[in-house]
Amino acid sequence: MTLTKRVATLGPSTDSLPLDELTRLLDLVDGVRINLAHASPEEVRARIHAVRTYERARGRVVAVLVDLKGPSIRVGKTPPVAVEPGDRVVFRLGEEADGSYIPIPARAFFQVVERGDVVLMLDGKLRLKVEEAGVDAVVAAAESSGTVTSGKAVVVEGKDYDVSLPADEDVAALRNISQMSQEVDYVSVSLARSCKDVDSVKTVLGELGFDAQVTVKIETRGAVDNIEELAQCGDYIVVARGDLGLHHGLDGLPLAQRRIISTSLKYGKPVAVATQLLDSMQNSPTPTRAEVHDVFATASAGVDSLWLTNETASGKYPLETAKWLSKILDRVEYNVAQLPPPQNTRDRFAKGLVELANDLGADILVYSMTGTLARRIAKFRPLRAVYVGTPSMKTARVLSLVWALQPMHIPAEGYEDGLEKLIATRQTGPFVATYGIRGGVHLVKVKF
Repeated sequence: MTLTKRVATLGPSTDSLPLDELTRLLDLVDGVRINLAHASPEEVRARIHAVRTYERARGRVVAVLVDLKGPSIRVGKTPPVAVEPGDRVVFRLGEEADGSYIPIPARAFFQVVERGDVVLMLDGKLRLKVEEAGVDAVVAAAESSGTVTSGKAVVVEGKDYDVSLPADEDVAALRNISQMSQEVDYVSVSLARSCKDVDSVKTVLGELGFDAQVTVKIETRGAVDNIEELAQCGDYIVVARGDLGLHHGLDGLPLAQRRIISTSLKYGKPVAVATQLLDSMQNSPTPTRAEVHDVFATASAGVDSLWLTNETASGKYPLETAKWLSKILDRVEYNVAQLPPPQNTRDRFAKGLVELANDLGADILVYSMTGTLARRIAKFRPLRAVYVGTPSMKTARVLSLVWALQPMHIPAEGYEDGLEKLIATRQTGPFVATYGIRGGVHLVKVKF
């Protein structure tokens, strides 16, 4: 059992796996991510169906996350454009081009970019210094090389685009899978800069029938600057290292990641790190030493989950990558530097349970209707497993991506009945057991 949860992104590579290999991959993760920007509605529905079929067959709880594309600025339709250092590259407002210039089908890019700015593409590998900036055309000199293709993100270093959430494309994508809305546990929001953005997405989710937690991907400089606010209104915070590296530069990424994690822990919010964890495994069956150390160090900081992205979605070795992530996490020695202070009596109760269990070397058992007490316990970072019984499969799936929680679907007539059924599943080893707080006299059972 690892305290840090594991998420694999499903994509063309996992779609082509034989059933036995897909089953083995799902055995190794606690949740799956599906990127709506790179999948048709039919592909999304098929992937969700495959996960739920596995879940029923194996009796395991697996969370499903869907990732919104967000109103990012991307290249329009174009043949590949090869760029070498010193080349003059022209960007023009438009949906499509013949390869003589790069089409940008969003006026927001031209409203933001100015002479002297640096345009970043291809995950920062391609840098272009702006020499001329107009209302519908930009000329830039390339400082590095790369090949630009359709759909690639375009970032102006140090600047955010003035866009509104949710994007029309994202609303349409959610509507196309709304018949499976209850099978989606988390929806990841891109480019949120304030709680107003997050609340707008939550409103649309409610209108479309999604009973899902909202994960806020911290990708831009503005989002990092406003992390104190976003950590309070987001249900789950994600360090999205791909776009974050573009906005902060590779040298600024470690400090930005540390700030996001520490702020999330301060407010007791679950936090994930995503992108390029084991990136070399897209083409290699083993990771590099640096990647192993990165995963080890990131998990040691106390994050709730680590997300594999291209490694499993489009890489050559999705199963091997999931195995390596689990192997590394099995070795992690946790050193959580910052925990939230208890805010009220219920927080103090949860913190007391964690301290008692840690002192006894005991697991924690909690029966919870809504998962509230389980989340309170997790935010104080217990060092042993927390087995959570709940009558709601939806609650079990949401909790499966939170630190140390091992959710179990246990229907019961009430808290006391549910706790006894949960205890019956854990007859060995010391434990501290209780149920969701209702007020009045509360019961805690301890087995030494």
